[in-house]
Amino acid sequence: MVGNTTVDPLAWASAVTKPEIDAVRNPRTGHVLNVRRLIRAFRYERAILLRQRLKALVKREDARLVCATCGVPVYLACSTTKRFFFRHRHEDGSCPAVTRTQLSEADIRAMKYRGAQESGAHKRVKALLLRSLSADPRFKDVASERTWKASEGLCGLRRPDVSARTDTDRLAFEVQLSTTFMDVVLSRKEFYRAEGAALVWVLPYFHPTYRRMTDDDILFGNNSNVFVVDERSAAASEAAGSFIMTCWYRKPIIQGDEIVDEWVERLVRWDEITVEVDRETIIVFDYAQEVARLREELRAAHLERIAAAQAAARQVLEDRANDLREQVLRFVLDATRDDHDMPRNQEWALLNDRLRSMGYGLDGEYPDLLTATRIVHLIESARAGKPVGFGYSSFTELGHHLIHQHPELLLAFGHMLRRFGTKEALYRDDRTGKLRAKLDAIRSELTQNPKYRMAKDEERLCAFLSMGASRKARPDNDNRDQQGRAAA
Repeated sequence: MVGNTTVDPLAWASAVTKPEIDAVRNPRTGHVLNVRRLIRAFRYERAILLRQRLKALVKREDARLVCATCGVPVYLACSTTKRFFFRHRHEDGSCPAVTRTQLSEADIRAMKYRGAQESGAHKRVKALLLRSLSADPRFKDVASERTWKASEGLCGLRRPDVSARTDTDRLAFEVQLSTTFMDVVLSRKEFYRAEGAALVWVLPYFHPTYRRMTDDDILFGNNSNVFVVDERSAAASEAAGSFIMTCWYRKPIIQGDEIVDEWVERLVRWDEITVEVDRETIIVFDYAQEVARLREELRAAHLERIAAAQAAARQVLEDRANDLREQVLRFVLDATRDDHDMPRNQEWALLNDRLRSMGYGLDGEYPDLLTATRIVHLIESARAGKPVGFGYSSFTELGHHLIHQHPELLLAFGHMLRRFGTKEALYRDDRTGKLRAKLDAIRSELTQNPKYRMAKDEERLCAFLSMGASRKARPDNDNRDQQGRAAA
């Protein structure tokens, strides 16, 4: 075990220090990608899956990436220290980037298998697997090294370490002791999938803190589930009369604002295992489904926090606005009739500066206090259903005054009367009907003639101080002429 490097599945992938191929090209788009940046964009587990995907595509003559220098298809490879780099599918010496040894994969594979494939350890695990399967009457045709020929129309054959079948599944078990080339792993998976059989990789031991490259290929290619058959699991199978293996799997959990993994180890019966031939997975725990659920949970929590923060910020602004509104209304309504104009104007200037900071103040270097006073009196008159601050005794008199002296206030006044429910009070003292007649005469002009339009800064201030009552909420039929007539 000396010298093995194990990487956290959720850690960011690393590239070798000096990759021979430093740039790859997407032949479909023409985009050239920096190798180091590309590799660092993936978590380690995703890089392993990308490695498998790219290798499978190269085998099918459907390469997604090629060497930016020579155009030869490339796939992702991994060093003994679990750092990634790109390797040519083949090399003929024409490219300055050299990524392959003089020995072919077939040569190296033959050397490895001569040393490990039929070792005592390999035979021992096969024997334990045979014992475990034979203990369960549901498994038929349990055999070692039985040759599987490809179905009609397909080519090739395989000799799985152990094979068996149940009423629902054909099963091929492969004991994995040595490190295996990715194309071997992929070829076996493709063969058994084409035969409608499930391929079960079996390890003699596993621990998440010590994982070989082959272990990672099997683990991440099987939805983060891996199976072990040893003396303990074989004895459990015989005692229970049911096929039992040890399963290690990753279980994602939320820790703070991120997802981390827990590793779970337990003995599992075959009944607990889900076989999906098309997806080439044999799992106890659906890691992908659970991590997707947790990501959605984190996303929802994040959005909830954002919404809460935005609501809190809106509440702060609303509280500030309400406080400022009350100060302005109180300042105008509590005014005493004295000659201290300068101090009062200065106080108003400070209030208007605060209004401006929120987008509601009057424009100009010297904002007119009389204009603000008139707006406040207009609002309070509409709210009370009687004149406030204008010096008139009846609402009808105020109506005549607005028509002749401040026609720009009529539309806002009409909206507020309707909003505050005091519109009928306007005609209560109109015994002669003159006010109604005047309003009927100008009704069609209220939204057309500029003289009935408030200055923009005055309109904003009026809307702010009246909490929007001076503006009519637009109905589904958004007709501005209709609004003007209704307000009048």
